[in-house]
Amino acid sequence: MAMVIIMSFDGLMLHHVTRDLKNALIGHRITKIYQLSTYDLLFQVRKQKQSAFLMSTSPRYTRLHRTENTYEKPDHPPMFCMFLRKHIEGSIIQDITQHGNDRIVTFTLKSTNELGDLTDKYLIFEALGKDANIIVADENKKILDAMKHTGPFDQTERTIVPSAVYTYPTDTRINPFDYGAVQRAFTETRPKTRKEFLDTFSGISPQFIREYQHRLKAGQEPLDTFNSLVHETHYERVEADKAYYSFMHLSHLEGTRTHYESPQALFDAFFFERDQHDKRKQKAKDLTQFIRRQIERLKHKQENLAKDLDKSGTLEQQRLFGELILSYQHTIQKGDRHLTCENYYTHEDITIPLDPNKTPAQNSEKYFKTYKKLKKSIPYIKRQIKKAKEELDYFLLLEAQIEHANLQDLEEVRDELIEQKYLKTKPKKGKRKKTNQTTYLDALGIEILVGKNNVQNEQITHKLAEHFHVWFHVQNAPGSHVVVKQGFPLDETTIRTAAHLASYFSKMRHASSVPVDYTEVKHIKKIPGKRSCFVTYKAQKTIFIDPDSTFIQSLKIKK
Repeated sequence: MAMVIIMSFDGLMLHHVTRDLKNALIGHRITKIYQLSTYDLLFQVRKQKQSAFLMSTSPRYTRLHRTENTYEKPDHPPMFCMFLRKHIEGSIIQDITQHGNDRIVTFTLKSTNELGDLTDKYLIFEALGKDANIIVADENKKILDAMKHTGPFDQTERTIVPSAVYTYPTDTRINPFDYGAVQRAFTETRPKTRKEFLDTFSGISPQFIREYQHRLKAGQEPLDTFNSLVHETHYERVEADKAYYSFMHLSHLEGTRTHYESPQALFDAFFFERDQHDKRKQKAKDLTQFIRRQIERLKHKQENLAKDLDKSGTLEQQRLFGELILSYQHTIQKGDRHLTCENYYTHEDITIPLDPNKTPAQNSEKYFKTYKKLKKSIPYIKRQIKKAKEELDYFLLLEAQIEHANLQDLEEVRDELIEQKYLKTKPKKGKRKKTNQTTYLDALGIEILVGKNNVQNEQITHKLAEHFHVWFHVQNAPGSHVVVKQGFPLDETTIRTAAHLASYFSKMRHASSVPVDYTEVKHIKKIPGKRSCFVTYKAQKTIFIDPDSTFIQSLKIKK
C-alpha cells in the first residue's frame, strides 16, 4: 500500500525554499528548460558549475526547490515548454522574492529582446494547490503566457491570460515574519483555535498549528512559541501513520525521523521516488491495462480448455456405448429412450441413453461420431493449453517488468508488443533505439548489468555477457536478468548486491527471504520453441535475500 503524504508546502516552507534558492541561484543563467510531465518543469542553470531547480504544479506534489536528482527528459517539448525556451532561456536570475508569506515566488530575470536590448522578465510560481500555476510576464507585468489560463468569466478573482496585467492575490492576513504585527495580534485578538490562526496569519498550515498547540501543552509561552517555530530551521521527514515533511521539528508526531541539511536535500529525498512512480504510472496506464486484459483473457481461455479436456474424458465411454448398441440392437424397440444391457468388459449392467427418433444403427453412429471427434480434438486441446500457458507466463513476466520500468523501458515493452503483433500501432520509422539496460556498481566497483524488460534481458544474457560471467535470477518467479561482469569466485559483497538487484526487480519485490539462483552464463540455455526471454539453467547456487529499496537507491549507477 502506498504511503499517504501529508502536504505542508505552506508559505513558511516556501520562505525557507526561497532563501535557499536566493543564496544558490542569484547570477545564474538559465541554460535549458525541460517539461518533464504535464505539471513539472526542470530549469538547468549555470554560473561556475551547472545546477537545476524544479517547479511542480502537481495537485498532489506542488513544490519548488533546487534539485540534484537526474530526471528522464522527453524528446519533444510541449508548447508551453517551447514558449519558455523562446522567452527566458539564456536569462540571468537577478532576484528571487516571495510575495509576503503567500505561496508565490517571483524570479526577476534579465534577458535580451529581439533588438538585442536588455529587458526584465518575471517568472512567477504560484503554489496554490489545485490552482497552482507558472506565469511569465514582461517588464510591465503584462502576462506573456501561463501554464493555466483563467478568463474574466471563469468566476475567479484574477484573470490569467496573455496580455492581461498580472496582479497578486489579495491577502489581508498578517505576515508571520512581521514581528510587530504578530505581537499586536497575540495581545489584542489572542488566536487560539485552528480557524482563528488560519484567518489571522498568512501562509501557515494546520500542521504548523498542531505543532504550536503541542508545544504550548509543554508549558511554553504562546508568542515566544509562535515566533520560535516561524524561524526554526530543522528540515525533517517523519514516517508515521502517514508521511510528513517540515522545516521544523515535529515533536507532536511519533515515527521514524530523517534529518536533512537543506530544503533541496529534503525534497529530493522525499518526492523523487513518489514522483517518478506517478509519472511511470501515468505513462504505463494503457500498457498496464492491455497486459492485464491479456492475462484475464488467457486465464479464461485456460479454464475453458480445461473444461474441454474434461469432456474428452468420456472418449472411451462414447466408443463403448456405440459398440453395445450394435451388439444389442435386436433388443431395442422403436421409441425406446434407453438401453439397459450387460457391459461385456466388466460384466455389469449399464444404461445407455437413446434418441427415440433414431434407429439402433443411427444411435450407434452418433456415439462413434462423437468418439472420433473427441479423439481428434485431444491433441489440439493439449497444444492449446500449452500455448496458453506459455503466453500467460509471458504476460505475467511483462506485468512484473512494467511495475518498476522507467519511461524508456516502457517504450521498449511497447515496441516488443508491436513486433509480437499484439499491438497494431505501427512501429516508428528510423533506427531502433539502443537498449538502455542499467549498469550498477557494487561497493567494490564491480559492474552489474540489470535488464528491466525482455529486450534488455536477452541483450545482457545472450550478447553482452561473457561465458564466465555470473548470472542471477529470482527463483520460480518473473524477474530481471542480472549479470555480474566477473567470474567466480565472487566476493560476498558482490553476490549480495546482485541478489538484491535480482529480487528487487522481480515479482517478489515486496516479499522477504527471496530465493535467488546464480550460476555462470555458460550454463544458461534458451528454451527451444519459446520466446528468448525464457531460459533454463543448471549448476546453480541459491542465496536468500530480503529486498531493500533503500539499499538499491544507495547503489551507484554507471553513466
